Amino acid sequence: VKMADTTVLKLRPKAPMICHSSDTVLGVSQMLASKRGDAAIITDSSGGLAGIITDTDVTRRVVAKKLPPSSTRVSDVMTANPTCVSSSDSATDALVTMVENRFRHLPVTDDNGAVVGVLDIAKCLNDAITKLEKQKDKSSS
Repeated sequence: VKMADTTVLKLRPKAPMICHSSDTVLGVSQMLASKRGDAAIITDSSGGLAGIITDTDVTRRVVAKKLPPSSTRVSDVMTANPTCVSSSDSATDALVTMVENRFRHLPVTDDNGAVVGVLDIAKCLNDAITKLEKQKDKSSS
């Protein structure tokens, strides 16, 4: 039984919180905290996608290594050239990518490659569970 697949766009990815690669970890962390975010998209000097940094990256790559957040550049601790997903891609494919690579966040791009959002694994899982529940309801009736 093949489930009708939702696109990434229908999962309503969060608007990207964007920082520059020269920003400090402290500045990015403060921005994320003020907006209750857990991932920031990092751009290079030309405005292109340079990387992504998450709360987990800050914990493992900065705090655990006792790096000073006020002088550590986000470019030194971010995940560079992150895997992206297109807004028109299947939600199931996005979930598989996240699970196989142990990603909790994926930058979402439009057809021109511009970052338009960040997809959280919780949204993918919620979508998958909803589909399974609907399938179960159909098969039990």
